[in-house]
Amino acid sequence: MDSSFSHSPAPAQLGRFEWRLVGALGLALVIHVLALGLLSLLVELHEPGPSAEIQAVIQTETRAPAVKVTKPITSDAPAQPPPFQTMDFSIHGTVTLPSPQVTVSPMMRMGEAKQVFSGGGGMGVPMAMRSRGSVENRLKLVTEKGGSPLAEDSVQRALQWLARTQNDDGSWGKSFPVAMTGYAVLCFLGHGDTPESATYGQEVSRGVKFLTETSAKNRGLMESKSNSSSGCYEHGIATYALGEVYAMARFGQKDLGPVVDAFDKGVQIILQGQTEAGGWLYHYKPGPKGDMSVTGWQYQALKAARQTRLSFPTLEKQIQRTERFLLGMRGPRGGFGYDAPGDRATLTGVGVLGLQMFNPQEHRVAIVEGLQLVLDSSARKRWSVADVYSWYYNTQATFNFGGAAWDRWNAIFQSELLKNQQPDGHWRNGSANKARFDADLYCTVLCTLMLEVYYRYQPVVTR
Repeated sequence: MDSSFSHSPAPAQLGRFEWRLVGALGLALVIHVLALGLLSLLVELHEPGPSAEIQAVIQTETRAPAVKVTKPITSDAPAQPPPFQTMDFSIHGTVTLPSPQVTVSPMMRMGEAKQVFSGGGGMGVPMAMRSRGSVENRLKLVTEKGGSPLAEDSVQRALQWLARTQNDDGSWGKSFPVAMTGYAVLCFLGHGDTPESATYGQEVSRGVKFLTETSAKNRGLMESKSNSSSGCYEHGIATYALGEVYAMARFGQKDLGPVVDAFDKGVQIILQGQTEAGGWLYHYKPGPKGDMSVTGWQYQALKAARQTRLSFPTLEKQIQRTERFLLGMRGPRGGFGYDAPGDRATLTGVGVLGLQMFNPQEHRVAIVEGLQLVLDSSARKRWSVADVYSWYYNTQATFNFGGAAWDRWNAIFQSELLKNQQPDGHWRNGSANKARFDADLYCTVLCTLMLEVYYRYQPVVTR
């Protein structure tokens, strides 16, 4: 056995060992204190203080204010609809429209106007309209936007039916030929067919000639019957159609000079007929209010006026008045009323589309809430109870918004239209009977315009 392990350490040796141990412990303590201090500093630098939090909120609000809506739009949660509503078409009375004072500048003639658009296959077509110009573009967009390949075939059959039913004088319809001709022309233009098109160019040209001649005979006002309560609808629709003709075909080979004269006079009548509230009434009657249904076709004509870029000095100011009118018609649930604030499901699409056309980002809260009301009332919207007039607006409004709103509406309207088209290409629905002898024609043009939504305009971003 080794004797060295049986002895106790000497007093001097024990002292040196203890001092070494104390020194090691002290050094470790200092290292831990320094580490903790460094860690605290890093955490403090990483977490923003109150001033940093305020700055972050300010920066976020500057970029894009959050949209506050009552309910999110979902694509899978079925909504409980309110009772089905019928559109009110009450008459405001008969007032003779004063003759408009219109002066058309020679520079606004079709052949003399300077080029303001570029591209579009050399036609100068506005950017928003170019997607409708070829079969390839149309089919591509139908597929991308959730459409069935049958949708384009359905449109083609509808246009063939329209071509077969055109009147000898170039018009369409019996009761309201001005309105029905405007609608039909819009259908052909929506498919990319202008007066220069090989397939339907003749039909479009004859329809346009009927509208311009009606304007020339009636000092600019385009209506089928003098002082009719339907005249403001007809005039707005016809003006809208002539604006699109000009925007799409102004560089064609045919003389379209009369189009500018008729369109200019048509827009002037609409601008002169705006009410104090910013809307429009039957007979373009002045007053403190407005009619949402009448207003819808007037603002679409003004949208066409903006697209042509012709000179209308008060156009932008009056468009702003239209926006204020639309906002003033909102009801407590975010819908839109007829001639007073309200939540009329059949008219809410009219209000939403108007806000989208002119200033979608500023009005996105109103747009979202309006679309929610439309979708909440859409669960029962099948062909047997469809109001094709409101469907026309709802289709454009939801398409412009996109997302779940479009998914839900697209799943409803597209299948219903495809299933209910007649073998010869037209549609028939009871809600169109207010057009009397033109009921099937009225239903057909609105359904055609709905199925052209996939490529007729580029969608407006409002989400």
